[in-house]
Amino acid sequence: LEQNKQLVKRFYAAIERRDFDALHEMVHPDFVFYSQIDTPKPGVQGLVESEKPSFEAFESFIFPIDTLVAEDDKVAAYMRFEGKGYR
Repeated sequence: LEQNKQLVKRFYAAIERRDFDALHEMVHPDFVFYSQIDTPKPGVQGLVESEKPSFEAFESFIFPIDTLVAEDDKVAAYMRFEGKGYR
């Protein structure tokens, strides 16, 4: 369980660094990102393309994780998105 939680932390740390290539090493080939419940975006590229406007709108951003819960092979993260916009 702890390894799975660490993987989630590394995943969001890579996004904060804008190291999107590193995400490919962390996710299953069948990974699907949902920007909304009914809008699947396949693969890491789907995540990056979906969230690119947010990534580009902020000079820096972080994902503080408030709570991580793990059971079996699942991890749920409760977090915030904090960003410093461009001037």
